[in-house]
Amino acid sequence: MHLLIVDRIYWGRLGGCLFYIIIKMGNTHMKLRTLLYGFIASVALATAAFGADLPPIITKGPAAAPVATCVAGNCSGWFAGFGLVGNGTNADIVGNGINGSVFAAGGAVEIHGGYQFWNGSLFAAVEAVLDYEFSSPSSAGVPVANNSFGNSIGGMELVKLGYNFFPSTQSATTTPSQSPVPLIVPANLLAATTPYFVFGGHQRRGASMWVNGAGMETVVASGWTSFAEYLYAPSQQGLNSEQIVRVGIDKHF
Repeated sequence: MHLLIVDRIYWGRLGGCLFYIIIKMGNTHMKLRTLLYGFIASVALATAAFGADLPPIITKGPAAAPVATCVAGNCSGWFAGFGLVGNGTNADIVGNGINGSVFAAGGAVEIHGGYQFWNGSLFAAVEAVLDYEFSSPSSAGVPVANNSFGNSIGGMELVKLGYNFFPSTQSATTTPSQSPVPLIVPANLLAATTPYFVFGGHQRRGASMWVNGAGMETVVASGWTSFAEYLYAPSQQGLNSEQIVRVGIDKHF
């Protein structure tokens, strides 16, 4: 006499996933291997469903602090800016006025750009300048002839070398109540300014001249500097000597 074969189906829920196990009864024993395979498959399905229900894990680190491109004693990189140029014949501003001294040989507006290295005490820069004369130069009160648009365009190629005797990187930024724009106030006021010598070429009115002089650059805000320069062009190529004054502001990148 043989035992009747009966298929039994067990079902249940694990981790929100419905599963079932089929157990087959043989003549004399239960197929345990089928039971084991069914249990492994059910656990795998339940684990996948449980993981899908979990919210994604989002990790966010702290925001990176902005990097200052130019601060007192540490201002290296590319820069671009604009300025005002005066081609003077004398420094008697009181006696002759601005037009008869600083702008006696003409005045110009300029754009310029270049690269500089300023790290602690050492300062060096190369700069290219393009300017346009907005005032007619005169000699003894008589306007200079041939003052065409082409002759009103000029340029410079300058090299600057300097040394800061009071280097310091310690500084603080002004508050809104102290200034409408954030300005940098160094612990040592001389640390934000570096003096330098400057020399190079100056193209004006169809002639190329040699110039040399001195100047100083000051960090006025993070990423911003101002400068003032005095250049002297000796008499050459039929042109009178010139005393050139440049002032301007630069943005550093």
